[in-house]
Amino acid sequence: MWSWPAGGLAASPCVLVSVAAAWTSVDWSTALTRAPLLPLAALLAVAILADGRERSALPGFDPERPVAVDVAAPALGAAAWQRTDDGWTARVDVHAVEQAGRPVAGPDRAWLRLRGEGSPPPERRLRVRGYFSRRSAYRNLNLSRPGDWGLNVKSLGLISPTGGPPWWGFRVVAELRQRLLRPLDEAPGAGALLARALVFGDARRVPPEWRTGLRRAGLSHLLAVSGLHVGLLLSGFWWISGALPSRVGAVGAVAVLLFYGCLVGPRPSLLRASVMALLLILSLSVERPPQALNSLSAALLLILAFDPLAAFDLGFQLSFLATAGILVLAPRLLRWWRRPAGTGQARPTMVGPKALMLGLASTIAAQLATLPVTAVEIGLLTPLSPLLNLVFVPLAAVTLGVSLAWVGLAYVASVPVLGEIAEPGARSLQALLDLLSLPFASLAHLPAGSWLALPMSVDPVAALALAIWLGVLVSGFRRAVWGLALVLVCTPALPGDEPSLAMLDVGQGEAILLRSGERGPVILVDGGGYRRGNFAEAALLQALAAEGVRRIDLAILSHGDSDHCRGLLELTYYLRIERLWAAPVELRDGCGRALAERLGARVRGVEHGHAGRVRAWELEVLHPGSGRMEGGNAASLVVRGCVDRSCVLLTGDIDVRGERELVARARRNGTTLRSAVLKVAHHGSRTSTGPELLASVSPKLALVSAGRRNPYGHPSPEVVSRMEDRGVRILRTDLHGRIEVRFRRDGSGGRRPVLRVAAWPRRR
Repeated sequence: MWSWPAGGLAASPCVLVSVAAAWTSVDWSTALTRAPLLPLAALLAVAILADGRERSALPGFDPERPVAVDVAAPALGAAAWQRTDDGWTARVDVHAVEQAGRPVAGPDRAWLRLRGEGSPPPERRLRVRGYFSRRSAYRNLNLSRPGDWGLNVKSLGLISPTGGPPWWGFRVVAELRQRLLRPLDEAPGAGALLARALVFGDARRVPPEWRTGLRRAGLSHLLAVSGLHVGLLLSGFWWISGALPSRVGAVGAVAVLLFYGCLVGPRPSLLRASVMALLLILSLSVERPPQALNSLSAALLLILAFDPLAAFDLGFQLSFLATAGILVLAPRLLRWWRRPAGTGQARPTMVGPKALMLGLASTIAAQLATLPVTAVEIGLLTPLSPLLNLVFVPLAAVTLGVSLAWVGLAYVASVPVLGEIAEPGARSLQALLDLLSLPFASLAHLPAGSWLALPMSVDPVAALALAIWLGVLVSGFRRAVWGLALVLVCTPALPGDEPSLAMLDVGQGEAILLRSGERGPVILVDGGGYRRGNFAEAALLQALAAEGVRRIDLAILSHGDSDHCRGLLELTYYLRIERLWAAPVELRDGCGRALAERLGARVRGVEHGHAGRVRAWELEVLHPGSGRMEGGNAASLVVRGCVDRSCVLLTGDIDVRGERELVARARRNGTTLRSAVLKVAHHGSRTSTGPELLASVSPKLALVSAGRRNPYGHPSPEVVSRMEDRGVRILRTDLHGRIEVRFRRDGSGGRRPVLRVAAWPRRR
């Protein structure tokens, strides 16, 4: 289970070593290499992170009731508000929260989500009325991180400005941003979407498949506005203004950085790169040699001084970690890769081309430095990332340069007088962008497998050990064993030798794991999911990694609703699914069709009467009947799985009408539905689990998968009372987290289900 103090300790040696160095020594570049500073940096990080998380615990806060909140948008940047499909969103600081007329504690920062037509007010300080919400942590063998707080506002009428209008310069930049974005919004083709992400850092319209492909290749940072943008802007400016005096050029470079920062917004990676660039310009202006580590330390101190909450931003942590790794670890890697040049040469030479080795060392160093954070927060190891970065970083630089030129020409083409001159060039650059976007799109088509992306579930002790190991590596001790870090990071809690069922905590969704033992094949029934967002990346991958799952031998789709199907669809990009069972009616459209297109020949449409065996599990499909043309909950796939004489009935979201068909068919055929364990249909909805089904199944144990404080009231008190009256023991993921049932031999030579409840029970 992840604890925030342990997380801060694990992430701190690489993130905050520069803070301790800058704080305790005048000679920063020398102090940064001293090992005794690492424990101080770690303790400082623990104090900051643990204290900050404790303050956002919201004692006495009721998320089901409306609140009145005083918020402030970022002071710098025209891009505070981002356009969404149904409104606007912005990251805001929360200053005061009232509920039922009294002050209550609230989060320090939240995503303000505004629905409706029109534009948000230009004022920075606002008073809004809405609801706080966030995704709860999923309690499986690993404990996932809860989602960010959101402040949901239904209309512009619930927002009132409380501060004066912003500085006129910000309004001018905001208007310019909208004009620059207009040609991108109107242009067809994938190149425009990629240009929007690269130039403005807005990847919301990039196809989800592209983003998934970049993440599993370890290339997500290419869509973040960072040092690549700053370096390209400054290089272009200095190339154009080479004839200007140095002081004038320095002032112009600073103006370019400030203008671009206001245009794009105060993004963590851009702030870090901009501050470092400004310090570089300052060093050159006063004729002092620039020190990259000094600049990184000062950037960290300045940003935290103005915005202490930035320390909790994942992008902020990864940006500083990656830069620290490049500056500190990469030179050591290069020295270790040197070999004696041979007789007659005084200096050692590099193994391979110098530029290639420099790029490889930088990417490996950045990946190692960020590993203590990414292993916990993202749960994905990308072995090919260093090699892929060698190809895609230069490609991204070229694409960014073309994108900047195209955005400028497209804006000029929108001016009536200059349109005829600039439009041919803009069309040519757009065609070139469409061509350059093809390699980024191709990443989504790479086959899934651990060779590309290895899901991980990291124990905090392992993350701490890895961070200490990196600190030892930075300090110059070569006794660190590289393989030990990977062993410590990949520490899944594998099941025992007995066949088992694990109902995973996936919120208001469903995912059930059937195992025949520690090394047996894996059966996954449904995969949870969101209507929006990537549930596999948010929770499912790490939950399966904690179970020791590296591939799915058989996946069973009960029906095509997003809370059952989308997690499976997203999972196909990371883990190989050998076979899929689904009702034919669910493969015709929607998520089921997309899943069938992804898996191709590995999909099999199954109906009543289909049976199979997967090691210890005998599986039989009981519903729907053959030839069914209507989908929906009534057509949910119902599967009975048996281990010797103990059975589990998996009912999907079948409703009472479908249950009656199921019971009637069993009576006609003379078969039985009796099962020791019943997976309660449709998360315990009152439209399912009728008296006829309970009488036919006669379960001893009922398992309910439902989200905590879900708006549907699942499980229904009526259904719960109905099962309790029959003496059925009920376990719920919203109360107990992950639920496990193991099948062990009893004294009579048969098997009986032995219950094991997850170790993190929830309270109402």
